[in-house]
Amino acid sequence: MHILRLLNTGTATGFRRILVVTCLAGLANAGVLGMINQAAEQTALNQPIGTDVLLLYICLAIFFFLADRASLREANRLVQHKLESLRLRIVGKIRSVDLRTLENLGHGEIFATIAQEINHLSQTLPLLVSAAQSAFLLVFCLLYIALLSFWAFLVVGGFIALGLAVFWWRRLSLDQALAQIHGQEAEMLDNLAHFTKGFQEIRLNADKNDALFTRFTQVVDDLQTQVVGIGRKWVVLLQFSNAFLYALVGVVIFILPLFFQGYTDVIYKITAAAIFCVGPVTAITAAAPLYAKADLGLGHVARLERRLSQGRMATPPVLTGSAFSGFSTIACQDLHFAYRDETGEAVFTAGPFDLTLQRGETVFLVGGNGSGKSTAMKLICGLYAADAGAISVDGVVIDADNRQDYRELFAAIFTDFHLFDGLYGLADRDKAEVERLLTRMELNGKVSFADGRFSTTSLSTGQRKRLALIVAMLEDRDVYMFDEWAADQDSHFRDIFYTQLLPELKSRGKTVLAVTHDDRYWSHCDRRLTMDLGVLTAGTRT
Repeated sequence: MHILRLLNTGTATGFRRILVVTCLAGLANAGVLGMINQAAEQTALNQPIGTDVLLLYICLAIFFFLADRASLREANRLVQHKLESLRLRIVGKIRSVDLRTLENLGHGEIFATIAQEINHLSQTLPLLVSAAQSAFLLVFCLLYIALLSFWAFLVVGGFIALGLAVFWWRRLSLDQALAQIHGQEAEMLDNLAHFTKGFQEIRLNADKNDALFTRFTQVVDDLQTQVVGIGRKWVVLLQFSNAFLYALVGVVIFILPLFFQGYTDVIYKITAAAIFCVGPVTAITAAAPLYAKADLGLGHVARLERRLSQGRMATPPVLTGSAFSGFSTIACQDLHFAYRDETGEAVFTAGPFDLTLQRGETVFLVGGNGSGKSTAMKLICGLYAADAGAISVDGVVIDADNRQDYRELFAAIFTDFHLFDGLYGLADRDKAEVERLLTRMELNGKVSFADGRFSTTSLSTGQRKRLALIVAMLEDRDVYMFDEWAADQDSHFRDIFYTQLLPELKSRGKTVLAVTHDDRYWSHCDRRLTMDLGVLTAGTRT
């Protein structure tokens, strides 16, 4: 019952208020039924309907309208507040989770859970609240029947309870299939991302384009088959609910009169009340699939939250800088790291390797594709936690308590970097300094800066990297990491990077670790390290 657990999180005052108002709306609706029965009885007896009966009917109808509107508004306010808190809590865990957990989850899983599942509950809320009102109305109608006749209550109530129990039992068998749909939707989103993120590659390779579309078609077909299969089961359930309603009317018309021979006035009231129950039962059965979908969706959210909690590191402290600023030496000793599949088997290992970085030196890291250079950089800056070995700064060992403080030493531009549209966390930077750097990076006229944001990030890859470098320089960290930054630059700016920008960083006492294949510029570093099959070899001084 994930929906009830969500509504019960935090203070229960709002939830109790919704229950009370919804109960009052159902009670007012049942009161309207009673007044209709009373008026019908007076009409049948040729008695005039008094003004008091009419006024009471109008008052009950108005009260029902007001209570119904209040319950919907209050429920909407409460659920939206709960969903907002849920989204913020999940994103809060994402921002503090370790990188490998996030990589293993995949963007499709995260987006399908946060965007689709949470929004489903928000969109179906009015129907669920209406179904809750119908449940209260059904209870009050049965109580009204019980006041008229206990035997009629047993017959009608028992028949309704039996029908709803069978309906609910058959609905539970669909939960597993609905859960599988979530995984297939996430897979579809992951496959869909290939068409946008890999657009250039597939437009250059028709075979890859066709194969990718064939795979996507297969995923969509599997999803369609699953959804259609569930749809058939829902049709069976809906047919059962319709047949149940006809059976209920049959019980009222043909069976109840057997208990009330000679009491036509009572049987008329019971018949009207029993038929009045058809509407609430229909609303409850119609809302059942929506409730099931929303509840399963929140179950997926809960599982995502648990996985994030398992990979969550210490809550990031509020830092104004690193306690390790001004360091002399960063030492990596006997570091090991392994990428593992879902079974826990290692598919690629890096290490062991030892590395010492001195303040103010420029180190180049070279090696073939897939040799482990990017992995080594993420280990060194603390994005990956090593399986074995240790990192220390001036003799202080880096652990879970000070790892975020250690990360604050680094500004990095990886090959899969994300370019933000503004200077987040750098609100105090001078606009003139930003404009100076834009000119220095030859981006003036293409990008402007105002109100802490860049006018555009729709640039070439090389220009986007230059804009990312501007942000990194404004961060003014002690260590700069560049993962093949110059690979997308023209010869002019590649020369500027190696002969001007890196020496300027060195002159400011910054440590630079750069992955590069530009052998013509290898003389511009203090040391050159080689990575091969996850093993770091001794450096060559230049």
